[in-house]
Amino acid sequence: MKKFFSNSLVISGLLLISKILGFIRDLLLARFFGSSGALQAFLVAFRIPEFMRKVTTSGTFTQIINPYIDGKISDEQKEFIATILYLIAIILMFLIIVGLSFSSVWVDIYAYGLISNDVMLQLVYTMFIIMLPYVLLNCIVGLIAAILNSYSRYIISSSFPIFLNLVMIIGIVISPRFNIPIYIVAYSVLLAGLCQLIIAVLSLSMLLGRINITKAILLVKNIKAKLFFKKLPMAFLGAAVLQISSLIETFFASFLVSGSLAWLYYADRVNQFLYGIFGTAIAMAMIPYLVKSKKDNALFYKNLALVIKVMFLMVIPAIIGLSILAKPIVITLFYYGKFSLNDVNFTYLAMLGYLLSLFCFVFIRVVVSALYVQNKTNTVFYISLMSLILGVVLDIYIIHMYSDDKYAFVYLAIVSSITALLNMIAQILILINFNLRLFVDIFLPFKYLLKIVIACICMILSLKLFNLNDEYWISLTMFDRLKNILVITLLGTLVYVIVIFVLRFKQKR
Repeated sequence: MKKFFSNSLVISGLLLISKILGFIRDLLLARFFGSSGALQAFLVAFRIPEFMRKVTTSGTFTQIINPYIDGKISDEQKEFIATILYLIAIILMFLIIVGLSFSSVWVDIYAYGLISNDVMLQLVYTMFIIMLPYVLLNCIVGLIAAILNSYSRYIISSSFPIFLNLVMIIGIVISPRFNIPIYIVAYSVLLAGLCQLIIAVLSLSMLLGRINITKAILLVKNIKAKLFFKKLPMAFLGAAVLQISSLIETFFASFLVSGSLAWLYYADRVNQFLYGIFGTAIAMAMIPYLVKSKKDNALFYKNLALVIKVMFLMVIPAIIGLSILAKPIVITLFYYGKFSLNDVNFTYLAMLGYLLSLFCFVFIRVVVSALYVQNKTNTVFYISLMSLILGVVLDIYIIHMYSDDKYAFVYLAIVSSITALLNMIAQILILINFNLRLFVDIFLPFKYLLKIVIACICMILSLKLFNLNDEYWISLTMFDRLKNILVITLLGTLVYVIVIFVLRFKQKR
C-alpha cells in the first residue's frame, strides 16, 4: 500500500486539471447561453453522451476489468483485451445505429416535458443525432483507459477527459460566429471523441505492441472474455449508479419550471468536481492493492481500513468547505452574461440538496470496489437496482405533487441524497457481513475522526475570516472572484493540513 497515496495524488492532480477545464467550459456555457432554451435542449441531448463520459471517467470500467488483468503482458492477455474491445465495439455500433434510426422516439420519451415546445424539441433532435456517435468513441476510450490503469499507466488514462474539455471550450468560444451557435458546441463533442480515440489507440499499441487478430478473437472464444461479458451488465449498473441516477433526474427535471435542468446541471457539475477528484482517484488507485490481498481476509480489511481513512481525510473537509463556500463558488463560476442572480440562488440551493449524496457516492465507490474484488457483483447490482427504483418512485411523487413548485428541483436533489444514503448503508452491511465490530474497526476510527473534526473546525474558523457576503462577491470582477476563491481555498486547506500534522506529531511524541 506504499504507492496507494501517491497514485491517488497523481490521479487527483490530473483529474483536477480536467475538472478546472470543465468549470471553464461551464463558465463559458453560462456566459454565452445562461439558462436559455438552447442550453436546456443541449443538456437533454448531451445527457446520454455525458452519462457515458461520466461512467468511463469515473473508473467504472477499471472496477470491472481490473480483476481480469494480472498486470503482465502475455499473448493470452492480449487476446482477452482484443476480444473485449472488438465485441464491445460491435455491440455499441449496433446500438448507435438503432439509436439513430429511432432518435425521434427516444427524444420524445426522454424529453417528454419539452414536447409542447417545438423549437426546443427540434434542437434536441438535431443535437442528439450529432452527439450519439460520441458514445461509441467514448466507451472504447474508457475501456482502453481501464486497461491502461490495470497496468498502472494512470497518467495517460487520467488525461483523456482533458481533451474533451479543451475541444468543447474552443467550440463554445467560436460558436457565436455561426447561425445556430449551440450546434457548434454539439459538433465539438464529436470532434473531441475522435481526438480521444486516436490518443487512446496509440497509447494502447505502445503498451501491448502488435496484436494478431485470430479466429478466436473474432468468434469470441476466449473463456475469460466470456466470463467478463457475463458479469458486465450487473457490474456496470452497480458501479454506475450515480450516473444512472443523474440521468433519471434529467428526465424528471424536464417536467419542472423552466431553468430546472440548468440549475441541477450546474449544481451537479460542482459536486462532480469533488466526486471525480476524490472518489474516482481513490477507487482507481485502491483496486490493484485489494485484488492482491483478496486471498488474505485480514490483510484485505486492513488495506480497506487504510483506504477509508484516506477517504475521510480528503473528503470530509472538502465537503464542509464546499458547504461554506457554495454561494461564492456559484457566483465565481457562473454569474456572467445571461446567467442571472436568480440562477445563482437556485443553483446554490440545488448544490445544498446534493451535498449528502456527494459524500455517500464517494463512500459507495470505495465500498463497491471492495465488493467487486470479493466477487459480490450480483449483490451490488440488486442493491443499486433497489435504490434506483426507490429514487424513481420518489421522483414521480415529487413531479406529481410539486410540478408547479419553483423549488421542486431542490426536492429532486434531496431525493438523490436520501437514496444514496440508503444505498451506502446497504452496501456497507454486505461488505462487513453485518459484523458490528468489523464496522467500527474499518469505518469508525474514532481517534482518527476526532483529529479530522478538530482540523475541520480550525479550517471553518479560517474561512469565516473572509467576507463571504453575496453582494460583495457580485461586485467583484471575474479575475478578483477567481483570485479570492483560490486564496480562500488554499488558506483553508493549509490550515487543515497544518492542524492534522500537529495532531499527528503530538500523538507520536
